[in-house]
Amino acid sequence: MSLVMIGLAIIQHRGGLSRNMAIGIRTKHTLASDQAWSSAQESATPYLIAIATVAGSHAGALLTVQLSGYSEILGNILALSGFLIIVAIALLAMRAANRAAKSSE
Repeated sequence: MSLVMIGLAIIQHRGGLSRNMAIGIRTKHTLASDQAWSSAQESATPYLIAIATVAGSHAGALLTVQLSGYSEILGNILALSGFLIIVAIALLAMRAANRAAKSSE
């Protein structure tokens, strides 16, 4: 997940991702026009970087727990908390993208 988010952030930084139905934040407002799409994806880029950072750190933490022999419960709590943080950041990205798209219409 970390590599995918970094890749999307790089694509967006180098000129953006054209409006499509496969990749990017796709909502009614972000798909309304090319300008709305560009604004939305640009505003979501910092969140993509945050997701990449959290996902990479999370993977490292889970690997450390697994290799160190800590309890399985700790690994489960860590896995769930990392997942919830990533989902929360993704929702914030969607909210920021929708706001940017609405303001560009």
